[in-house]
Amino acid sequence: MNIIGNRIRLRDFTEDDFSFYNELEQNPITHQYENSAPDDAEIQDDFQKAISEVHDNPRERYELAISLKDDGTPVGRISIKLNWSEIREWEIGWALHPDFWKNGYATEAVELLISYAFSDLNAHRVVAYANTENAASEKLMIRVGMKQDGVLREVRICKGKWCNEFIYSVLEQEWDK
Repeated sequence: MNIIGNRIRLRDFTEDDFSFYNELEQNPITHQYENSAPDDAEIQDDFQKAISEVHDNPRERYELAISLKDDGTPVGRISIKLNWSEIREWEIGWALHPDFWKNGYATEAVELLISYAFSDLNAHRVVAYANTENAASEKLMIRVGMKQDGVLREVRICKGKWCNEFIYSVLEQEWDK
């Protein structure tokens, strides 16, 4: 898998990416809106799962590296997975290393992967979830053209207390990027 944008490339992870992946997942900011960060074993398992899913056919989950197009520097990760085959709904999620925030890389990555979902995965609907306190993710969802479907009340435990989540979506007939 290789999707090339103006400034970034979305590509499958390789074994050489583990150091970056581990650093990203261990960064407290990556999981600040979740109940806890993954431990070392979970990070290793998640990475190996991303590596092995490259060979799935049909592929129902893509965990991709976001890297700079010019020099290949990894800057984050983005994923999309099939949620509900009957309605062709795919769920997208992302995490960008804080050193690369505020450069538009996450926006470009999300737009590239949503476009791929509609053009190559036969998606009808792409959804994203975010903790209602995660203003940056909500702004990104709005920026790429997603619309709020609603608020899921107290659907997760976050830092020991119940938290709410936004759900945003975009439909294939709305996507024009």
